[in-house]
Amino acid sequence: MYNFNKSPDSEICIMGAGYVGLTLGVAMAKRGYRVHEVEIDQMKLSFLKLGKPYFYEVGLESAMGAMTNSGSLTFSNEIPSRPYPVYIITVGTPLAKGTKSPRFDMVERTAREISNVMAEDSLVILRSTVAVGTTREVILPILQRKVKAPQVVFAPERTLEGRALEELFALPQVIGAIDEHSMLRASQIFHRITPTVMKVSSLETAEIIKLFDNVYRDIQFAIGNEIAEICETVGVNGYEAIRAANLGYVRTNIALPGYVGGPCLSKDPYILAYSLNKYNHKPRITLDARSLHEKLQGRIADRILKWTTDHKLDPQELKVTLLGMAFKGAPQTDDLRAAPSIIMVKELRRRGFKSLFAHDYFVPPEKIASLKVRPVDIAEAFNNTSVVIFMNNNPSYRNINFTAATQKMSRPAYFMDSWNMFDPEDICLDGSIDYGSIGKC
Repeated sequence: MYNFNKSPDSEICIMGAGYVGLTLGVAMAKRGYRVHEVEIDQMKLSFLKLGKPYFYEVGLESAMGAMTNSGSLTFSNEIPSRPYPVYIITVGTPLAKGTKSPRFDMVERTAREISNVMAEDSLVILRSTVAVGTTREVILPILQRKVKAPQVVFAPERTLEGRALEELFALPQVIGAIDEHSMLRASQIFHRITPTVMKVSSLETAEIIKLFDNVYRDIQFAIGNEIAEICETVGVNGYEAIRAANLGYVRTNIALPGYVGGPCLSKDPYILAYSLNKYNHKPRITLDARSLHEKLQGRIADRILKWTTDHKLDPQELKVTLLGMAFKGAPQTDDLRAAPSIIMVKELRRRGFKSLFAHDYFVPPEKIASLKVRPVDIAEAFNNTSVVIFMNNNPSYRNINFTAATQKMSRPAYFMDSWNMFDPEDICLDGSIDYGSIGKC
């Protein structure tokens, strides 16, 4: 019988225990790999060494606890001095602060760290999202300083946050490799996790597939938001129009409008644009879609400001409560990275709203407070509130007793049902609460 534990690739070193690295490490450990993860953030590492994740992901805490208790999953803040057969790079590639240009310095630094300890036959898999050409033009030369012919692969992460462990075992794994031997090894590694491996012809093909995945979704959502804006302009109910257009008509599948953010969709369109700079090509639809999303919070803040003007109210004196601070509500997460709520807070402050409160079922109060917004529990979220804005579509909000909740609001009041989760007739019982949604003023 084949003994997997004696396979030369049964030991994996993952560089970066973020959302991508940690969920991947847990999944690989569950499939029999011995995984060691390197994380330099001491706060995160303190949780990881206790066998606990520092963020919420469905099923992660119990699975991680089991893997760390068994010894299959370990952590440290430095790369081990002895070489591993397989290294996987999962560090972040954020946009540089105040710009739309991606940072790849963490990827480069990690590649240098690996090059200092890797063996001649170590396989290096890049999983971080990068510009097209980065694996060949940046990572490969760094590794070649140590190894004459490095074995290199790009294998993008494509899971949906909130369903990562489920999808890691189900989604096809795309692999682009520097040579056939690297491709064979990576294919065997990932075949143990997922039943389908998609081998593509080059590193660059695998890199661009990752970008296309997220750009496609961003554009899809932008079409829904643009249609909603058009409907507001002409006085048509956008939700009604979209749902009717979609119903039973297979050629139309318009996304419902709503805020779009998060660490991938807010970043990857700009990484694609950055990739194309050297070709003097601008991805127009891609960038227009991202711009539309980024202006949405300002448009809603303008609408709320107009409401205060119409009612002769002073924005500085009104209590505004944001519900759902994580970048998305379904699947549920506690992730604030590139959350639309953060942009909304800034837009409201620019318009003079100073008394801002917020609630989220998963984001801890201390994280909400770090945004200089006062956290509240759901029981007090509506107390003396003039404006309520639903920033994500967490299904738990549907369980609120709005007959009781809205009675606690100030009068007049504005109820911004951004995700069209509620029936306006349940909200505007006495005519003193104005209702709005994206796609319907």
